Amino acid sequence: MSSRLNRRSDVMVSVISPISNAESWIASYLHEISSLLSEEFKDYEIVLIDNASSDETVQVVEHLQQELKNVQLYCLARKIPHESAFVVGLEQAIGDVLITLDAAYDPVEPITEMLQMSYGGIDIVYGARSDRAQGGKRSLYNSLSRIFFRFYRQITKENLPLSVSTLRLYTRRAINAFLDNGDRYNLFPVIAAFSGLRYKTFSYQRLNRTGKASNQSYSEAISRAFRLIFLSSHYPLRLLTLTALAGAFLNVAYSIYVLFINLFKSRVAEGWTTLSLQNSVMFFILFMILAVLCEYVSRLVMTSQNRPFYLVTRESRSLVLARKEEINVIQNEARPRE
Repeated sequence: MSSRLNRRSDVMVSVISPISNAESWIASYLHEISSLLSEEFKDYEIVLIDNASSDETVQVVEHLQQELKNVQLYCLARKIPHESAFVVGLEQAIGDVLITLDAAYDPVEPITEMLQMSYGGIDIVYGARSDRAQGGKRSLYNSLSRIFFRFYRQITKENLPLSVSTLRLYTRRAINAFLDNGDRYNLFPVIAAFSGLRYKTFSYQRLNRTGKASNQSYSEAISRAFRLIFLSSHYPLRLLTLTALAGAFLNVAYSIYVLFINLFKSRVAEGWTTLSLQNSVMFFILFMILAVLCEYVSRLVMTSQNRPFYLVTRESRSLVLARKEEINVIQNEARPRE
């Protein structure tokens, strides 16, 4: 496999990894990824996005840049969602093939396999977590994740693999297909599926470089799920339309019921229970409509503000860039004298 990859010396590979408070393990990761890339590829870069670390992560990386080649570091002024930081890295990377890799949990060994899978017109390679696959590790979080992605595929009709993770490969064509999307920072988990480009998947097992237990926040997961649905599908609006029509139909039915009672009943008592039930149902529908509309209006307001999603406050590069060494270099060749 290595010999085949080395023959493709015209392809530049970019590996994008967001990091945060990683001073205890970032050195081992950088040595590991640098060793693999330098052995397998002629042109490569490692793009690190520091997500507003509060420890010495930046200082550790800048020290390692003095000995490791092609390490780019971009420091964000404020913390943003972890998955959004991948998009920041994709915007900064210049490779022909771009790989997103969670430095804290994803192995580096599948990179060569992913490159091999991308040959033959494949623009996207998804890594599928084995613990979230059918028959994998059983947990409430993993079960809810599988349920969500099945539901998402059903309502959006997008061909998105189940158990998909942040370990992915994109060709430059795939990146160009979605980098102009205004919601790209919020839609990273699913946005590649919008392109309709061909893809392959492979299963892998995650690891843990941090030495700490992975904290899975249900509140953040629920918030992310709603955000993905609202930003990438018209299904909530369609559901809103059906709800409004149902409410209108109930009002018409109730009006017919009132007329029927007045025509065929000689004495009509005040129906406090019926009136209260009717009011509660109508107000429930009204507030559901307002909730959905408010979500869409809030997104429109955020978009219209034109506020930058992120700000790079610090940037550094390795002292030695392999690609830079060959710029403007002319090989000396023996020429016949005239």
